[in-house]
Amino acid sequence: MQPAAFSSPLRSRGLLRPPSFPILTLDERKLTPSLGYVFNKKWLDPCESLVSILWKFEKANALPGHVVARLMGPDIDPYEGIVPQLGLVDIVRLHETLAVPVKMLRAALLQPSQRRPYCSVFRHCRRCVAHGYHSVLHQIESISVCPAHRRPLEIACRRCGYEAPYLVSVRLLEAPYRCAYCRAGYGGQGWSPNNAQPMKAEFRKAFTRQYFERYIG
Repeated sequence: MQPAAFSSPLRSRGLLRPPSFPILTLDERKLTPSLGYVFNKKWLDPCESLVSILWKFEKANALPGHVVARLMGPDIDPYEGIVPQLGLVDIVRLHETLAVPVKMLRAALLQPSQRRPYCSVFRHCRRCVAHGYHSVLHQIESISVCPAHRRPLEIACRRCGYEAPYLVSVRLLEAPYRCAYCRAGYGGQGWSPNNAQPMKAEFRKAFTRQYFERYIG
């Protein structure tokens, strides 16, 4: 590995003071460009949306939003963003970076269909967000309550009333589990690699059942 470049070290009482290094909470070797990024598909739950997947990827690797947004495709404007819809997003590029099965990535995208209109703004269940989860099912207009928690889905921020467009953009990516305008939390602390916990079995079944009944059927 090439040694990192540093400016001239500070002197203290005639002695060289060794440079300080940041403390990494994850395996440093896996964060090197030669070995790729840190990500584990076991962190993902059924029917998880692409936005939710990218939030986890971003937090696990401490990446800025414009870097993550570029994964959608080389010609995507990260600030303008893109609708996370099948046919618009470069699935192969995502698969190679995240090492997530193509089938799982396809399920995370909106399916273009006249029969199932989607909400154009980010909709969420507060309990799901507290777990660090957002489902592609939450964006279907005909679904008004969370399949798992049976709570009404919310659109506006409770603090400022902002309704975030459902776009993979720098603005949304840099505010994981929070309002992209005032940064108030949508619910709980969200997700981090240190508190990752699997979804309860009954919730997994509820999302999977709803997916096949309302999304595929």
